[in-house]
Amino acid sequence: MSHAGHALAARQLAALAAVSNGVVEVLPEHANNDNDLVIALDLRDIPRGPGIKVRSRERFRLIIPETFPFAPPAVAVLHGRWRGTPHVNWGRHLCLYAASSVEWNPSDGIRGLLDRLVTWLERAAAGTLDPDGQPLHPPAAFPSAQAGHLIVHPDLGARTPWRRHAGPGPSISYAWCVSSPGRIEVVQWLDELDAFHRVLADDVQAVDEQGRPYLLIPAMLVDDQITWEYPSSARELAAGLESVGYPRDRLLRDLTWASSLNRLLRWAEDPDTDDPDTDPVVMLLGTPSRRVEGDTRLAHLVAWNLDAFGAEVASMLGRAKVLDDKEITGRVLNRAHQWLDTAKVRWMTVHEARPEVARRRDEGTALSWIRGKRILVLGAGALGAPIAEHCVRAGAKTLSIIDRGTVNPGILVRQPYTYNDIGQSKAYVLAARLNTLAPHPTTTAAHRDAVAVFAAGSFAAENVDLIIDATADVGVRSALERTRKSRRDDWPPVATMIIGHRADHGLLTVSAPGAAGAGHDVLRRTSIRARGPQASTWNDIADDFFPDPPRTEMFFPEPGCSAPTFVGSAAELGNLASSMLIQAVQIISAGPGHQAAMTAAAVRRPSANAHPTPATPLLTWDDDLVCIDPESGYEVRICADALTQMQIETRRGARVRGPEIETGGMLLGAFDDAVGVVHIDAATGPPPDSLLSQTYFEHGVAGAQELLDHHHRRTNGLTTFTGMWHTHPCGSARPSATDEAGMTTITSLSQGSRRALMLILGGPEPVWNAWRDGAGAPHLYARIVENRPSANTLAAPATMAPPPGRYFSGGYAYPPAETSGSARRRRTWTWRRR
Repeated sequence: MSHAGHALAARQLAALAAVSNGVVEVLPEHANNDNDLVIALDLRDIPRGPGIKVRSRERFRLIIPETFPFAPPAVAVLHGRWRGTPHVNWGRHLCLYAASSVEWNPSDGIRGLLDRLVTWLERAAAGTLDPDGQPLHPPAAFPSAQAGHLIVHPDLGARTPWRRHAGPGPSISYAWCVSSPGRIEVVQWLDELDAFHRVLADDVQAVDEQGRPYLLIPAMLVDDQITWEYPSSARELAAGLESVGYPRDRLLRDLTWASSLNRLLRWAEDPDTDDPDTDPVVMLLGTPSRRVEGDTRLAHLVAWNLDAFGAEVASMLGRAKVLDDKEITGRVLNRAHQWLDTAKVRWMTVHEARPEVARRRDEGTALSWIRGKRILVLGAGALGAPIAEHCVRAGAKTLSIIDRGTVNPGILVRQPYTYNDIGQSKAYVLAARLNTLAPHPTTTAAHRDAVAVFAAGSFAAENVDLIIDATADVGVRSALERTRKSRRDDWPPVATMIIGHRADHGLLTVSAPGAAGAGHDVLRRTSIRARGPQASTWNDIADDFFPDPPRTEMFFPEPGCSAPTFVGSAAELGNLASSMLIQAVQIISAGPGHQAAMTAAAVRRPSANAHPTPATPLLTWDDDLVCIDPESGYEVRICADALTQMQIETRRGARVRGPEIETGGMLLGAFDDAVGVVHIDAATGPPPDSLLSQTYFEHGVAGAQELLDHHHRRTNGLTTFTGMWHTHPCGSARPSATDEAGMTTITSLSQGSRRALMLILGGPEPVWNAWRDGAGAPHLYARIVENRPSANTLAAPATMAPPPGRYFSGGYAYPPAETSGSARRRRTWTWRRR
């Protein structure tokens, strides 16, 4: 390939020169160096300007690699006139590309290279290589592999001399660092006096929580640029520093001072140590050579790691000064200057993690909302583990993991654990790995059953900003629902995520703070809605998660009593986990006014064999109207649709019968004894054979059973008869004597159950009229009625004769008003106000 690439470059260059009218001239000198082809050429008619001094004819060397055209050639000049200017490295090499992997196009070949060179020359001559609004070219410091790596975390901010408005000349700060093999991390900036007091404090911490030693590094900050290319010799570097007001003696003093303080730290760590001079001796240099946006000048940092002899010299100077012997100090100082005159500078590789200069690669994405948040993840399996990792990488302030499982060989197919982790707690193993992703540990773990955590009653929801239930465990969902309902206003958003049986779909729910229901509740609503109004777009989701009839085939990955699970690979699970987390955060971060109380969303795994399906819209619910049965303690959740249905019937009745006439109907929903909740999904109006008056409501039976059967079929048995509702217009939402007497009869349609809910809606005239007309909420009374069998189990329910008065029938017809109180048929449910 090397000969073919070189030959191609030579042919392309010759062809360009032939048609350039003398602007491009290829010179006869060719050379091969380290498998590279070096070609000299002249360019003429280069424009001039106020920037670098460009002659009308300039000579360049093209260094063509053996991998051409897949890698770009390098360009150098033969003179030193452009040394010290931006984008000229080593005094002669031109920096044409900021990122050659993106900007170099192999198909353009030599023509693209020369176009880039001419553009560079035009901008350099005009002085616009660093245009306004773009990062300034930093002084180049070419690192040595032996010098190690330095990571800078904290911002310098106002410590820089050009921000402090101090006098001219350099200023010194100290970097408080931790050291590990081959790497140093800056964790805090200190003034000189602060550094001194910290090291000499009685309670000084010489190592961090991971056992890594602390050390101090002097940071010399100057308010002017030193050079566009840091030298490789200590002598040239010292001369450059002296030119900006930092003399050699002060350089040596600061290095000595840091070495002495680090020696004290090692003695504090181990008073019996025989060798306290084990720390590297490093000098940080900062110049105002970068900006991120606008005119804010920020410090560009480089790090000089002294060689072994330089470190020894710094240590000897510190010891000599302790001896207070001028002769010895002078001799050591002379050796130090001799070392400066001969040493090579070993530049470290500096990794910027300062927020002021480094931009996060996930900036502006959906998951940037997680940054700084406290997250709780329930479950560390195929769904919870990747979600937990995404949260840590997104910058979560803290992450807590709860999982009771252990690693076994089978889960290695799709869960992020290793063979060596087998038998260990998944939560602990995952937390340990995630804590390696950040400079400080952020993840804690508990090897516990999440059900027990919520059942204990001591869960502190106010200590987290988001709860993600990735257990796919209905017991966990129920326990969380029951715990949350008593303090829902103190709870953060709750996201619940589950995977389809073949990992084709993911289903997630999000409950806003204060919303009536969490995942257990919202999944039930989703099953009803996906089979009803949203069937056209949610049908495949319903078939996957809520099959009718229920799925009987289950996948058991191991013999014996292993838990059934879904089928899916690590790639498929990773796709669904990521998509669901992004969707959940987008819902949560929408903010007040844009986020429903409860939301369900579905994601589909991309598949080459899948038929195109319409987009799956979000399912959203307004918050429920919630009341408590004071006797049983059950919470009654009246969904917005059911409340609207009662409101519509109340408004219609007031219009056609009069505002003082009672009305009512059936309540359809379900009892959840595990959570202690009664769900009200729908409310009906009075059947046509009902009797309604100002003080009496008697519910008819015409069509009632057919209506119950319809809802039972439509919701796959989730919605059944739950109870009865009726109104006390402009009256107290309390049961009357007639209500009390007739309560036990309301269980007649509760198939398989001897209990039902009685719900009374009322309120003072202003409250009642406002709700009836579309504003506010009525007063509510709820009681779960138990129809306990008497000694004579065959006795028919007692019937009550309607009191005399003017009566109306139910339904949508308007028959003449009845004035007699005699009942024409047996009624099942009766209520009367005093």
